[in-house]
Amino acid sequence: MSLLARFFMIILATLVLFFALVLISVFLLASSIRWLITGKKPTLVLFAQAYHRWKNMAKGTANVPKSDGDIIDAEVKEISKDNRLR
Repeated sequence: MSLLARFFMIILATLVLFFALVLISVFLLASSIRWLITGKKPTLVLFAQAYHRWKNMAKGTANVPKSDGDIIDAEVKEISKDNRLR
């Protein structure tokens, strides 16, 4: 490959990288502003949190609340026409 072709390939790769970084920066800025205004977390943050939870589940260190085994009993009563709530 000639020196001129290598030079153009390097310039093209640099421009693609630059435009990708600009696009990512604009996306992050827009999602941060939306987060401040609406209070909705950006999708990237939600994805990162889900990945972190999944990673902790794989380790077995998830902070899942344990059930104490408390059972609330229910009592069944027959309601006649006289005892109905109005």
